[in-house]
Amino acid sequence: MTAVSLAGTAARARPFRLRFGSLGFYAALAIGGMVWTAPLIILVFTALKSAGDFAQNGAFALPQSLEFGNFAKAWAIGIQTYFWNSLVLTVLKVPAGIFICSLAAFALTKMKMRGSSLVFTIFLLGLIVPMQMTLVPLTLLYQRLDLIDSLPGLFFLYLGFGLPLGILVLRGFFRSIPAEMIEAARIDGCSWWGVYRRVVMPLATPAVVSLLILDVIATWNEFILAQIFIRTEAQRTLPLGVVQFSTEFSTAYDLLAAGQLITIAPLLLLYLFFQRYFVHGMAGAVK
Repeated sequence: MTAVSLAGTAARARPFRLRFGSLGFYAALAIGGMVWTAPLIILVFTALKSAGDFAQNGAFALPQSLEFGNFAKAWAIGIQTYFWNSLVLTVLKVPAGIFICSLAAFALTKMKMRGSSLVFTIFLLGLIVPMQMTLVPLTLLYQRLDLIDSLPGLFFLYLGFGLPLGILVLRGFFRSIPAEMIEAARIDGCSWWGVYRRVVMPLATPAVVSLLILDVIATWNEFILAQIFIRTEAQRTLPLGVVQFSTEFSTAYDLLAAGQLITIAPLLLLYLFFQRYFVHGMAGAVK
């Protein structure tokens, strides 16, 4: 009887421990979520305050009145130009980069090229070599090509620096596609272009969407190259342009926060729209 009672006590205690452990787990998730969202909440509060409200009450207090005009003012002052510059670069660069990366990854994984491992290693060097080491030779090259202070110049820079990661992600996913499917398509008379377009790319939709999200974020938020190679206000991108709200002597925190919210809003919408593809695509990319 004693053993039976002890077993019953242990059985009753086990669900309690499980419930207590689940409660602690969700409490930790809630605390972590609050920590991660706190900067965004503070940014929203600051964007909705007037300059006097921010100076008097700081960033952590609730706005005394909602100043939605900060967004219109920030847009009119210069965000509009910066936004369209970034949008044009992103819309042109991301599809072009994904197309080139997918062609390279397909050739390296499915076409059985000689020296494909060496070629892939050379591409990976782009992830190893720091960007800062390339700035001096790139500046000299762009001066000769007259590409300084131009959006086409930034386009080629973003395209080149984005290739290593894109090829790495897509190569990992393409390797998970069974070789039998490629062989069957080839036996049926499909060309390599047909295999790429009709077999591989439809199966690689999750990986392509994952890479699209990563590439859009990287292109949209890029600052170092734009700061070095863009000189005039008309050619500035969003990350570079938002900095102009902060000067040596003062900072318009209300307009700066409004401009930053305008900057991150498209990225949040993009991720929320494609999030169901993201985890699956990245999981296949690291197999």
